[in-house]
Amino acid sequence: MANSAKTTSRWSYYRTIDATTTAPIIIIGALHGGKLTMERLIDYQNSKGKPAETEADLNELKTLLKNEQPNFKELQCVLARLEMNRREDEAIKVLQKALKKARKEGKSHEAYEIEMLLAEMYIYKGDVQQALRCQCLQEEGSSDARTHLYKAIISMMEQKEQDAFEHWKEFKDRQHLLNPPSVHDEESSPFDPIQTPLFSYPHSYGEHKYSIPTDRSSCSSPVFFSDYGVVVEEIKDLCKNSSAFLPALRYIQGKADTFGGNLSIQKRLSYFNHSDYGVEVPCGFLQKFPVSDSDRIVMESCKGVVVVSAIFNDHDKIRQPIGLGTQTLENVCFFMFIDDITLKGLYYHKLIPQNSPDYKVGVWRIIKVSSKKLYENPAMNGVIPKYLVHRLFPNSKFSVWIDAKLQLTVDPLLLIHSLIVSTDYDMAISKHPYYIHTMEEAMATARWKKWLDVDALAKQMETYCANGLQPWTTNKFPYTTDVPDSALILRKHGLGSNLFSCLMFNELEAFNPRDQLAFAYVRDKMNPRIKLNMFEVEVFEQIAVEFRHNIKKIGNIEEAAAGTKVKRVKRARSHDLLLNGSCCSSCQKYLLEMWG
Repeated sequence: MANSAKTTSRWSYYRTIDATTTAPIIIIGALHGGKLTMERLIDYQNSKGKPAETEADLNELKTLLKNEQPNFKELQCVLARLEMNRREDEAIKVLQKALKKARKEGKSHEAYEIEMLLAEMYIYKGDVQQALRCQCLQEEGSSDARTHLYKAIISMMEQKEQDAFEHWKEFKDRQHLLNPPSVHDEESSPFDPIQTPLFSYPHSYGEHKYSIPTDRSSCSSPVFFSDYGVVVEEIKDLCKNSSAFLPALRYIQGKADTFGGNLSIQKRLSYFNHSDYGVEVPCGFLQKFPVSDSDRIVMESCKGVVVVSAIFNDHDKIRQPIGLGTQTLENVCFFMFIDDITLKGLYYHKLIPQNSPDYKVGVWRIIKVSSKKLYENPAMNGVIPKYLVHRLFPNSKFSVWIDAKLQLTVDPLLLIHSLIVSTDYDMAISKHPYYIHTMEEAMATARWKKWLDVDALAKQMETYCANGLQPWTTNKFPYTTDVPDSALILRKHGLGSNLFSCLMFNELEAFNPRDQLAFAYVRDKMNPRIKLNMFEVEVFEQIAVEFRHNIKKIGNIEEAAAGTKVKRVKRARSHDLLLNGSCCSSCQKYLLEMWG
């Protein structure tokens, strides 16, 4: 009976191939467009009856799966030969073992591809129910064309021809969406960007809603990237060379009433001149950072490049980076810090299971922070991973901070190499699109109510002017602005960047989390000076897509978020910082010089 059932399933399978290939075969120029899948299905018939070294094929399958970067095209060819020689059960066991290992090691892309191979083998075997249990086939609205092709085949095997037609139509639609550069490409480079989706979102989540169009359609100051393979090897070598990141910064240890110690202006000023490398610097962590021990261990195990983001108060959505090279996920850690309110939103949309001790959404390892033990203001809690990334990941050598409102569209290794390594900078950050003077940003912050306590803003500007803040002039070259767009920050974790980040954090805790206001004050006052690459806005717009913050929250998530709002402050009568009578006596010289 088993052989009869298998024969029937094979007949249904061949009938499906015949049904789906009556139209001209479309050559697809990307992995998740179905090119390898279609070749696999056609090769299945072409290879029937040909002799094969089956034991050698099994050994080759195991060897290919052990490679740091498995070649999935070769794996499909080996699996085809094993299936034709009735060794699919053994091949499935090998794939299952490899899948378990990839998931355990957090290799999400590799695990996804191996499970796709498993689903394909189940279909060849005729075990359609087992195929449908594969997670990669369960996502609704998947952008991976193979999902729809496999479902079309399964529907035909189950004699559900209408379902098969719908899935086949979806498969063809997904092919055309890819718009491949050339239908003649037969081989892909091992350094080509990853084409398969890193995560399949439910439609309710709306991760790509409300993107903000860019103002600039061209780039007059382009950034050039080196060959991806060269970049990977150079950064790997750098990360192994600890002397490249010396001297190390030493930090004050102890306990305080706040995470950063709430230092006075006199105390903060005393650390700007760091000519004595033996002096310890205040840099947060005077209270315990409230994450689990297992998360802390994983964070400390990141020893190369780390990409970090954060969502507090369910303010944004988790978006997957695009344009990643095939070796990036093996050499870069991705961490997203969230609070309990954001976690409830992820549960609501079923992005993560509620019973899992560790959370992962695509490339992002999710780190839950018990924010009740930190600051009342969610934005201030986001400042910790933004500016103290070198302390959260003490063994990392480079980092990329990306605001959760952004989607990264260029491989982070390419960005770090181009904007930091090859140009010998400590840090890279974009210029602000409109402002060049700190006071312009302060006035905009008050005018647009980005920070409601105008009296506190005035006090901050008074403090900075009294302690040397100057408007931007040509005397500040090579800097052409005092105001950054800090949504994307790239760092080399050396003394210059680490000192700047610590000093910035101390200022933000003292006043408010609007980091553009403290930026030039810290940059110009610190010693030794930081080597800072302030790149053009048009570059920023080409390497990231910006989205609007979450417009509304859902159900009890909204109620929970309401409980975390910052305490109401008494606003100054004026709506404009400069019209506030108590403002800016120390800044008169600044204003006169700014206005010429």
